[in-house]
Amino acid sequence: KKAMEMAKKMGASPEAMKKMEAAMKGKKPEGQQPAAQRGGGMSAMMAAMAGKKKEYTKEEIEFALAVSEVEKTVRNIRNYKQQLLGSPESELASMVNALNGGYTAPSPGGDPIVNPNTLPTGRNMFAVNAEETPTEAAWEKGMQLAKSTIDMYRKRHDGEYPQKVSYTLWSGEFIETGGATIAQVLYMLGVEPVRDAFGRVSDLKLIPSEELGRPRIDVVVQTSGQLRDLAASRLFLINRAVEMAAAAGNERYENQVAAGVVEAERALTEKGVSPKEAREMAAFRVFGGANGGYGTGIQGMVEAGDRWEDESEIAATYLNNMGAYYGSEKNWEAFRKYAFEAALTRTDVVVQPRQSNTWGALSLDHVYEFMGGMNLAVRNVTGKDPDAYFSDYRNRNNNRMQELKESIGVESRTTILNPAYIREKMKGEASSAGTFAETIRNTYGWNVMKPKVVDKELWDDIFDVYVKDKFDLGVQKYFEQQNPAALEEMTAVMLETVRKGMWKASEEQIAELAKLHTELVNKYRPSCSGFVCDNAKLRDFIATKTDPATAAQYKKSISEIREAAVRDDKGVVMKKEELNPQTEQQKTKVAAPWVAAAVIVALAGLALLVRRRRKNQA
Repeated sequence: KKAMEMAKKMGASPEAMKKMEAAMKGKKPEGQQPAAQRGGGMSAMMAAMAGKKKEYTKEEIEFALAVSEVEKTVRNIRNYKQQLLGSPESELASMVNALNGGYTAPSPGGDPIVNPNTLPTGRNMFAVNAEETPTEAAWEKGMQLAKSTIDMYRKRHDGEYPQKVSYTLWSGEFIETGGATIAQVLYMLGVEPVRDAFGRVSDLKLIPSEELGRPRIDVVVQTSGQLRDLAASRLFLINRAVEMAAAAGNERYENQVAAGVVEAERALTEKGVSPKEAREMAAFRVFGGANGGYGTGIQGMVEAGDRWEDESEIAATYLNNMGAYYGSEKNWEAFRKYAFEAALTRTDVVVQPRQSNTWGALSLDHVYEFMGGMNLAVRNVTGKDPDAYFSDYRNRNNNRMQELKESIGVESRTTILNPAYIREKMKGEASSAGTFAETIRNTYGWNVMKPKVVDKELWDDIFDVYVKDKFDLGVQKYFEQQNPAALEEMTAVMLETVRKGMWKASEEQIAELAKLHTELVNKYRPSCSGFVCDNAKLRDFIATKTDPATAAQYKKSISEIREAAVRDDKGVVMKKEELNPQTEQQKTKVAAPWVAAAVIVALAGLALLVRRRRKNQA
């Protein structure tokens, strides 16, 4: 019905409307061939639309769709509000009903802003049939975003094509886009899905070079643990696509996939890998953490600044932790030394999908952990900093690529540097205060992973808002009342950024930060987060930036709480050590009679068996 209304608004002729209605109902219009010979309902609809009065540009079509979407949203605002307000009660009722053995109705999962059909909550969310991905709609989105990636890169690099694009694949975006993230990878390689009679994607075919109209571009994929568990077959599909693209011959345009395989093989042999193994590993492109693991293992290291002096140490840890290969059943979870490093050679772009409105580059630490970790690894393998883009699916009518720097700038200006946002957030209590600290900590994480995306001006603005209180919001009073530990953390993070040379703060800024930090620690006791208590080099740096009396008290406060923690730990250990021998003695005393009885029974049984055998032989 909606499609018919849209066609009517766009001026389709009565004849086209009739054909389109018949196609949608699955009927055979007069003079038309059977549907099986027409190529299906979608083809028939497109053919019917061809009879419209005039041709419409892409911009006009997108505008019409946008107007329709706005109209639909406005008409349903009251419904959305009622469903949101009723969701908590629905969740409780659903839980009680389920515990009583009742039926829980299904519901699509995801962001209620992007997909209002998720409302009301309290239903049984379902994911996706991985074998049907990428769906037809997802394929169209993926192609468009892959083209946008290439266009964005070429604009920034004098018309040059990227040699290789690295993708971070997460399960949430995979589910909610129907596999558009997979589609981007396939189209970048110049390979398209082949569907069986049931709509499943079980095969692939090469897009001819002339039709593709550009070089085949190499890829490397970093999979999250959840996607690995959910869609192993799609990972196999990607690696098969790499092999097909690398083997494509008679190409009109340059084949970067084939060149990438040659380069990877050369890099592996230079590392001492045998020619046979190097040839096998040269096409490996899908990597992730060890099976059963769900993170990169670098967050703690990144935030413990005294544990590393050079970023190459973090890159080495990332390459080691995320180097398990997931491209085939035969080599599932295989870890081959240097394979991941070789796969990253020639990488020019790193891409992270973003489908949800509930997180951004600064508000979620997993973004700098995965996308940032990949960026850091590429920089250390290739010697150059790659471009970094988000595949932004948040507006389903306007999917687009967004540069990481732009994303960080937009998020910081609309949240942690926005007085309206801060004022509303301050209505919360300790957890809201903790959100500010988490965002500042993630900003530091990006400064480590990709220094170019965090400007000095951003740190200056953070200092002005949270130390100088330039909006007169009473931020220091708020933190001291609700969560002084959060402000301790924030000031420690800023000072660590200075100590690492990532923020060229003025001497006045450093002195004021050190003063505020030490006063908070002395007044409220140390919170003992990683930045506040567990970084000896940072503590020494802070002490040198304040007066001797304050520094002495600051060091004493830190020392006392650390010693108390050590004493508590030792007390627990000693108590366990005192109890263990007694427990073992009790176990031994109880076990001894039973062991003796078991031995007697066994000997008696053996004697009886021997006697019977002798009797039978006689």
